[in-house]
Amino acid sequence: MTEKLKNSSQRIQDVLNQFGLDIKVIEFKELTRTAQEAANAIGCEVGQIAKTLVFKGKNTSKPICVIASGKNRVDEKKIVQ
Repeated sequence: MTEKLKNSSQRIQDVLNQFGLDIKVIEFKELTRTAQEAANAIGCEVGQIAKTLVFKGKNTSKPICVIASGKNRVDEKKIVQ
């Protein structure tokens, strides 16, 4: 973990602070692009990781946010709008 946040992470931290939320953004030196990498970085099981995926609706082009367990795959064909 690093002390000074990158600009993008600092912007998120600033918003959290503005809303009075007691949440601390943490950056890791290790890669955390996949659920498995994130689980390895914090020392938990991959099923304990929540991954957030954003898709564009096929018919509406609106964003669709899916939050899934790290051990599960998301079937894109079942996401319609």
